[in-house]
Amino acid sequence: MSENSPIHVTVLPASTQAGEATIRALLSAEQKPSIRGIYRDTSKAPDEFTSNPRFDAAKGDIDLWSGLDFRGSDAVFYNPPPPFDGRDPAVFAAQAANNVLAALKRVPSVKRLVVSSAMGSQHERGTGMLRLNHVTDLVLKKAVPEVVIVKPACYYETWAAAAKYAGPEELCFESPIEDPEYKVPMCAHQISVEDVGKFCAGYLLDSSEASKQSLRTVELRGPRSYSATDVHQAIENATGQKWELANIPRGGLVKLFAKEVPEVYVPEFVELIAAMLPGGVLAGELEDGESTVRGTIELEEALRKMVSG
Repeated sequence: MSENSPIHVTVLPASTQAGEATIRALLSAEQKPSIRGIYRDTSKAPDEFTSNPRFDAAKGDIDLWSGLDFRGSDAVFYNPPPPFDGRDPAVFAAQAANNVLAALKRVPSVKRLVVSSAMGSQHERGTGMLRLNHVTDLVLKKAVPEVVIVKPACYYETWAAAAKYAGPEELCFESPIEDPEYKVPMCAHQISVEDVGKFCAGYLLDSSEASKQSLRTVELRGPRSYSATDVHQAIENATGQKWELANIPRGGLVKLFAKEVPEVYVPEFVELIAAMLPGGVLAGELEDGESTVRGTIELEEALRKMVSG
């Protein structure tokens, strides 16, 4: 990617939270790249994107490699979505990632791939739904000359959703972590999806010599660590209302997730939470390392934006 030539980036699936945040950051970037967003249904592309002449919405599906159009692109951003149609997450991830790989191999202009993965994706088992990120990383880590695997912790937006389970007459924030003071690695390091989008856009556009690595892994974390008590307080401050904090014990996790996801995926999410608790495979991952990058947006700030609109 030359500093003097226009940059073209393809984002898929463009409808994911990270996909939208990355497109928004790309459209605001001083390099003024052109962006192609790939959607299963192009009518889902927001007006704020389609009204920009540098954005193009294209029809494509990660289930069908023939529909993935990376022509003319210098860089590609891929955020593997979880399946909700009953398929095994690892099987789905392998099929989708191999479709992306096949499409990349047809387009030699693509020199950089940024994969939005997840904290803990280095573990092959014991992490529930994160198996899909582990498989995706393995399939795509050598897909193009420069690969950046970005591993954020949980999004703040996940907590916002947790605060919507109860109706308006019963404001209750349900935390899947039984100990209200325990700073669970993946949840404690949670980050704004806006920060994730800005970082991913930066990696897609970076033309410095230092960026030209065959494989780079980055751990994305928020500006500080949070416990369920911290999140509870932030929700109250952001909404100006009192909320009950319900810390769900391990024995109640099946019932909790049964309200959110198809029954076949409940064990995946229960195992993910267990991986974060003492004795789990993710429990010791609190310390920052050489590859750790911290965001700047605080939880309460992000929640206030969500509440306002």
